[in-house]
Amino acid sequence: MKTLTLRTSQGFDVVTPASLSSVTTYVLLEQERWFEKEADFLPHVLRPGMTAIDIGANLGVYSLAMAKLVGPEGGVFAYEPASEPRGLLAQSRDVNGFDNLEIVDAALSDGAREGHLVFGNSSELNALGAEGAGDGERVRVTSIDLEDARLGWRAVDFVKIDAEGEEERVVRGGAAFFARHSPLVQFEIKAADEADLRLRNLFPQLGYGVYRLLPGAPVLVPVEDREMDKAFELNLFAAKPDRAAALAAQGVLAQEVSEWGPRDAQPGSGLALLMAQPCGALMRAAGIGPDVPIDPDYRSALDAYAAWRSPTLPLAQRCGALAYAFHALQKLRSKGETASRMSTLARVAFEFGQRSAALEVAGRILNALRAGPIKLNEPFWPAAPRFDALAPPGQIGQWFAVAAAEMAERQRGFSSMFTEASARVGWLAKHPLGDIEMERRRLLVALRDGAAAEHSPRLQSEAPGHLNAQAWRDGLAWHRAHASA
Repeated sequence: MKTLTLRTSQGFDVVTPASLSSVTTYVLLEQERWFEKEADFLPHVLRPGMTAIDIGANLGVYSLAMAKLVGPEGGVFAYEPASEPRGLLAQSRDVNGFDNLEIVDAALSDGAREGHLVFGNSSELNALGAEGAGDGERVRVTSIDLEDARLGWRAVDFVKIDAEGEEERVVRGGAAFFARHSPLVQFEIKAADEADLRLRNLFPQLGYGVYRLLPGAPVLVPVEDREMDKAFELNLFAAKPDRAAALAAQGVLAQEVSEWGPRDAQPGSGLALLMAQPCGALMRAAGIGPDVPIDPDYRSALDAYAAWRSPTLPLAQRCGALAYAFHALQKLRSKGETASRMSTLARVAFEFGQRSAALEVAGRILNALRAGPIKLNEPFWPAAPRFDALAPPGQIGQWFAVAAAEMAERQRGFSSMFTEASARVGWLAKHPLGDIEMERRRLLVALRDGAAAEHSPRLQSEAPGHLNAQAWRDGLAWHRAHASA
């Protein structure tokens, strides 16, 4: 098999198939990190010397990150039944020198047996199935209780469960393990296009609280069904009270979300925080500084967002303030959808984990821009976070539009691999304010769809935010070789 060795922004390499039909290959070429927000949470919960288990390791984007974080004194146990991705993961282990990573050739379920692993369109989608259900291979099946007895784990700190529909049987086959140990558990809840909430309901029966990860900060909050975006939420977390208390002490878990209202705000803090950003100077120059008239409810929402970003407030209050900001901005839409308020709403919705809302609002902003000139008459947060520090003088209109377009593009799918081609990507790729990832997306979509595409000069050299220039220099050659095979 032809392979690529791709560098990630987390500082380790992954050996992948030299094929854009591999989800991992495509995503790492595109984003230089795994697309799940939970992958960026690992450095906040794993420390040297810890023990972690990866159930459904595939090519190892989690296993390798875990091994780097727990260090030589820690250990990672990666379970991967499929021979092809398991072999590539072994190569990645050797490339990175992660001797603390043990790769186990088994699928985990509720007991010991032989099973039939059905191959998906990409190895990430391989799943246990009935005999004759499709092309696949015979694999060994075991349970986490049996592995605990075999290996005698003294303490386990983190478990990731991504078993393509087998998750409930994995947990039921680990009843003794989950009683004896107290890990933080990350578990997949997405089955095809539907949310599978069986584990969300099962873990509390085992004494575990259930949490979701906020995208805007490394913070877990208790799951409330009405605030879980079932269209886009892929994973949840479970923790016993002792583990939750330890994570709360680290400042990465809110054991509750406090009620928050305007009376709790520091009046004017929202505008003060916004104007202190580099983009504040851009707004002042455009005549929308702190002295312009602002709707009182909008001012309260800005103050709430500032409270969320305050490092001195208790985490429960901060999370309550973020929830208030989101709901207040949504309610404000009844007064009229101004461009300024919609930009702030898109940003707050994203940070609150309301991806569907962020996408819908960013789309409405872009529709308004296409319809004609818009008026920016109140201070606002840019839709995409990186634009806080990006403030090109005299370009507030283009800056506003590119921020909204980037938010819409990133939120409409976890990767361009899973979405239809969009002219917006080409526009973002060419725009001086566009991120280099959009140029990677543009070329990947063209290659995926069989269109004529040439490498751009931007992708030929290593640069900040662009780590795999060699793969891009060689890319057309390996892609054409695969396409003609």
